[in-house]
Amino acid sequence: MRVALIAVYSHRECTLKDVAGGYGTVFRIGQSPFARVLEFAKRRVADLPSPVLGYIARAAEDAGHTVGVHSVRRGAAGHDPLPDADFAVVLSSIVDANAEREVLGELRRRGVPAVVVGAYASAHPEFYEGDAHAVVVGEPEALGPALFDVDATGIRDVGSVADLDALPFPSWRAFPVREFRYAFLSHTGVTLPVSGARGCTFGCGYCPWRVTAPFRQRSPESIAREVESLITTHGARAIAFRDPLWNFDRDRSLELADRLAPLGVRWSAEMRADRLDEPLLARLARAGLRSMEIGVESVDREMLKRERRAPPSAEQITDVIATAKRHGIRVITNFMFGLPDDTREGIRASVGWAKELNPFAVQFTVATPYPGTTLETRTRGRLRVLAPEARSGWEPVFEHPSLRAEELRALREWAYVSFHSRPRYVFSFASQAVRSLIEDLRSTRAE
Repeated sequence: MRVALIAVYSHRECTLKDVAGGYGTVFRIGQSPFARVLEFAKRRVADLPSPVLGYIARAAEDAGHTVGVHSVRRGAAGHDPLPDADFAVVLSSIVDANAEREVLGELRRRGVPAVVVGAYASAHPEFYEGDAHAVVVGEPEALGPALFDVDATGIRDVGSVADLDALPFPSWRAFPVREFRYAFLSHTGVTLPVSGARGCTFGCGYCPWRVTAPFRQRSPESIAREVESLITTHGARAIAFRDPLWNFDRDRSLELADRLAPLGVRWSAEMRADRLDEPLLARLARAGLRSMEIGVESVDREMLKRERRAPPSAEQITDVIATAKRHGIRVITNFMFGLPDDTREGIRASVGWAKELNPFAVQFTVATPYPGTTLETRTRGRLRVLAPEARSGWEPVFEHPSLRAEELRALREWAYVSFHSRPRYVFSFASQAVRSLIEDLRSTRAE
């Protein structure tokens, strides 16, 4: 049977499916020329596949099916024809939900059974039910070959995978592997994703990772074997770990670092700053860590505590960034604007702190009430726009007590433009980028 794995894109801007708990985001800054340049640069930084599709491809291949992988553009992104197939799997997201439903409807009219999987389908299966042959609630990997059963229809609540080590490694054979990249790790080589953990053990009220999957971790041995297979099979030069929380367990982090070090691969991960120190960062750097994301969110730590976050202290964040820089690790700091208690002054203070920290890169997202979060509960009844695509992670979607939507958009654009146009940042970014390029070229010659 010919199985088509389909990801739908309806926005012109950079759309990332495998973020925000799998709901996805659309990177959008503003209308000024400098903002447009930054948006263009973002599109050039990364192009990575969803690990979920890799796991599904492996299940299809193991069942003897022929796999095709397709990015289908609809709406503002263009209009691509649907692939010929006997069965289709459509990856759901909140940012392209209506376009996904349109594609599912077209597949149904063609007589092609299509199952929809992913975070938004799990949160709102009724949204797709009328157009999909079947809707999977939970992790489709739990079904294995049964995912492609044409006789299984309706909503299939499958739960989650209890033992992640028991899953076969994702297959990327049907994917355009040579196109996958993450410039913060490798300018010329292939970068592939690895999912070493799912869910999050912390309870931040605005974070979708804690509600889309229970927290589980794979063994360091299993992860290292997958990384080694990506190097030998696909020539991967870099690995982007897709774990919402890579460094929850210090001993596990150290063991994984020791297993990765002999492989000679560069990698990135999302970390908590309060679970890092100089000895650990030094060990991770020697093991190949070159890019690291940390959640900063806001200068107002008390506001974050009211959102059920246990925020690292300002001192911990400052120390981790400085230490990481000394060890050649590029740090991306994530900030969030527009939480219910946020203010114009608080946002400006957060941007000022970001400038003081001067990380390699920064993200200023907008507080978004993702399905299942306590932020959604708090803002229920105050949504300005009901269409799921509005929850892009970069647009204000609920009536804020003190900030108009236009103000939040203006602050978001000002934050990006003022941060990236500083001479201090331009010099720091260029210096780190040049060092990264030289390291990349030396590595290429060594190979």
